[in-house]
Amino acid sequence: MSPANEPEAPSRAKPKAARCRKRRQRRKRQIAYLAICFLSVAGFGFALSTMIRPADAAIGKDGKDDPNEERNPQLEWRSGFEGLGTTHEQMGELHWAPVDYTEYKASRNLTRVHPSQSTAMNPIFNFTHFLYDRLITDDPPLPPGYIVLQGESLALGPKFQEADFRDLISRYWLVLLWILFLIIIIVVMPFIAICYCCFCCCRRCRQGCPPCTSKADATRRLWCGVCLLILIVGLIFGIVIAFVTNRLLDRGFEEATVTMQRATEDICVFLKDVADHVHHLMVYNYEEMQTHITDELSHAHKHIFLDLADTSESTSLGELERILHNVPEAARLMKQVAKMETDLRFYGAQLRDGLRGMKRDINFAVANLCTTQECQTFLSTSSIETIDTSKCLHFDTMPNASKYMEGLNIIVKNNYVKIPTDALTRLEKVSLQVKEQLSIVTPGMIRDLNGGKDTFRKQARLIRNQVDALLSEIHSKTSHSSRSFDDVYDKFGKNRSVISIIVCMIMIMILSILIISLLCGCFGRRKTGYRDDCCSKATAANCLFLAILLIFCMISFLTLMGLVYFMVGLVTYQGACAPFRDLDKNMLFRQLDSMIDLNHYMPRSGEDAGKAIPPLRISNALKMCEANESVFDMLRINKIYDINDITRIKVMSSTHADPEGAKVFNEDLSKVEFLTGTDLENLNSISEGAAGAYHSELFKDLCSELTPVNLNVLGEKLYALSNSLESPTFGWARVSFWNEGLNAKSYYQNYVPKLTSMIKKMNTNLKLIDELILYQNKNFNESINTLVTTAKKSQAFVQTQGKKFINELGNNLTATIEEMITEYITMVINESNENVGRCEPLAYIYHQGVDMVCHSIVDPINGFWVGVLLCALLCLPILYVSHRLMCLYKKIYPYMAAVASHVDTAYEGGYVNVHFTSNFSHC
Repeated sequence: MSPANEPEAPSRAKPKAARCRKRRQRRKRQIAYLAICFLSVAGFGFALSTMIRPADAAIGKDGKDDPNEERNPQLEWRSGFEGLGTTHEQMGELHWAPVDYTEYKASRNLTRVHPSQSTAMNPIFNFTHFLYDRLITDDPPLPPGYIVLQGESLALGPKFQEADFRDLISRYWLVLLWILFLIIIIVVMPFIAICYCCFCCCRRCRQGCPPCTSKADATRRLWCGVCLLILIVGLIFGIVIAFVTNRLLDRGFEEATVTMQRATEDICVFLKDVADHVHHLMVYNYEEMQTHITDELSHAHKHIFLDLADTSESTSLGELERILHNVPEAARLMKQVAKMETDLRFYGAQLRDGLRGMKRDINFAVANLCTTQECQTFLSTSSIETIDTSKCLHFDTMPNASKYMEGLNIIVKNNYVKIPTDALTRLEKVSLQVKEQLSIVTPGMIRDLNGGKDTFRKQARLIRNQVDALLSEIHSKTSHSSRSFDDVYDKFGKNRSVISIIVCMIMIMILSILIISLLCGCFGRRKTGYRDDCCSKATAANCLFLAILLIFCMISFLTLMGLVYFMVGLVTYQGACAPFRDLDKNMLFRQLDSMIDLNHYMPRSGEDAGKAIPPLRISNALKMCEANESVFDMLRINKIYDINDITRIKVMSSTHADPEGAKVFNEDLSKVEFLTGTDLENLNSISEGAAGAYHSELFKDLCSELTPVNLNVLGEKLYALSNSLESPTFGWARVSFWNEGLNAKSYYQNYVPKLTSMIKKMNTNLKLIDELILYQNKNFNESINTLVTTAKKSQAFVQTQGKKFINELGNNLTATIEEMITEYITMVINESNENVGRCEPLAYIYHQGVDMVCHSIVDPINGFWVGVLLCALLCLPILYVSHRLMCLYKKIYPYMAAVASHVDTAYEGGYVNVHFTSNFSHC
């Protein structure tokens, strides 16, 4: 219908039609815009591609190389394969095996002496540290002359030797007051003792009225006894401190030599471990890399040839050679199959005919001789009707194996196995050409590797010498520092122990007397003045008097010993303990550190001998070792040796000097021919011959299920059916079924095992023949044709791309060797910076020596004066309390004396019945 004849749309539909028309126009404009943009982009890309010439094309035109020799890297060497197209590359393996380095196993066994976990004297030592830190606040803490630098360690200065403490005392007024107080005790106490003894103060005690003041005296005795008990406890505490610290001091002096010897042995072990580790990395691991690369270079021609054969699929010649080489064995097996096939057909036909006769007789017996339901049921359930129809019993579709045997015999007779053998020989010539070309390149690489071995051996020797010098000197300086104040032992060690024991024994003697007097005073009788017991208050008073005399005699000596140890501890603490707790702020350590410059002892290489390097301070070395940094970090930070500089070592100089040397192969392979025309004709005749159609799948009907039911079982059923029928009604049927049962068993015994074994043997032979002469499970014809086609492609690849492929592998080999060397250098750097010579053991050895000096000698010295002075100062109140308590114990109670006299008289006169009451007052 024309538009003119179309019916007019309703007026209400006009706006909708207009909107649709506008939408279509808009869509057309959008499509036009997109087409214009696409054409513009395409034109611009075409113009850009024609204006810019590829670099490869320029080289091919102007350079010496043929542009056809350069392969476009975007193209595939082998269809469907990445990279160079080798099979092992697709499996994730590298073309050239990486180096397997042996890890260094440290055999060092440093001695680790763990500090005692139960140090009960730590609070006392911490108290002395706190006291000295609060008293000594100046920097330097000690005036000159008290501590001197003797050699490379600290020693007591001449002012200390001469006991000239004026400068020290004048600087610290608290120390001055403390020393004045102790000196006053030392000087004044002998005079007080003389006055006490000479003016009879020791015996002058007012008696008063004991009966009147009995209660008050008891109270005084109680409080004085408690005070004396508290003072005795403090005295015990001071004696324990003095005795234990004296024992610790003896042990510290005894272990000083052992500690230094152990530190020396440890540093030797540590140095040997560092040297062995460096030698392992730079010599042994390099030799492993060198051996690996040399082995790769020695067998590079084989590797390149195998990769060429893999990528070009020249391995098809090997498969073809395998097939034709196996043809004689396959022909022998096929001959057996042909013989068994004839027998199988013969015996199978006999069994099939016998089964058909048995089926006919059973059907006749059921139809005519036995019309019961039982016979009918047996016929329908025993598979008699299909007993001769099994496909395993019909061999009509089975091919004639004799034909395949004749075809294989023809191959053997014509000796066609020489075809792939000769082709492989021609292919092997390519390997010889590659080997010949590589023999020109590899000697230079091996020479470079030998030169690199000498270079890294020199680096290892240089590093070992520098590390040995560095660590040995650090150990020497730290060991000297840790042997500071050896003269303390020389001056005080010989007689100190005897004097300290005497001091302890004096304090123990005083303590024992005080304890005895307190016990007697508490539990003994009051003094009566008449026949007092040995354990009475009179005895307590005498013991207290003895203790007072002993204290007066020894308090000056005890105070003097405490003062001496205080001064020794003050000076040695500032020299041995305080400097190493705050290395940066302590003037003594800065003085010691400033005089030790390890650069004087560092061996330097010739090119670095004239460079000015800032001195390496022992403080910096200790900080690095405490952080457990590597020795190489210490060398690098102090600009002595930087292990990262070995990255500048160039081992493979030959490839860098001659870039064209990377082309390892320059032979012409365009005339290489694997299969000649005659070879191809012969291979074509093989594939089209009598054996061409062979495949074991053609014998798929060879199966062992000859009958649907087991004939032995069928015979038993026929026997059972015969016996179940009544006689003589079904006599003939019984005889017929019985005879057929005999036939079934006879057929099974004579045919089934024989046929089954032949079928099994034939299947086994056919599988072996498949493995021998088939390729990729194709029939013989397709196998030969596939391999021939692949061989032709391989020949074309070698002729056109073989040279480029070999050079590509050669370049890959060179790049891989460079990468191996780079990875080795990176491994050496990382291992050196992370695992070689972690100097934390060195800091431990140093701190062990400092701990020996500070914690084992200086701290016990300070602990000893704390204990001795504590006892000496406690003796002052003990004197007063003991005197007061002695006077209380001396009071005589007359009433107690009269009662005692009356009791004695009663016993002497024979009175038996005596009654008296007495009250005893005890402390």
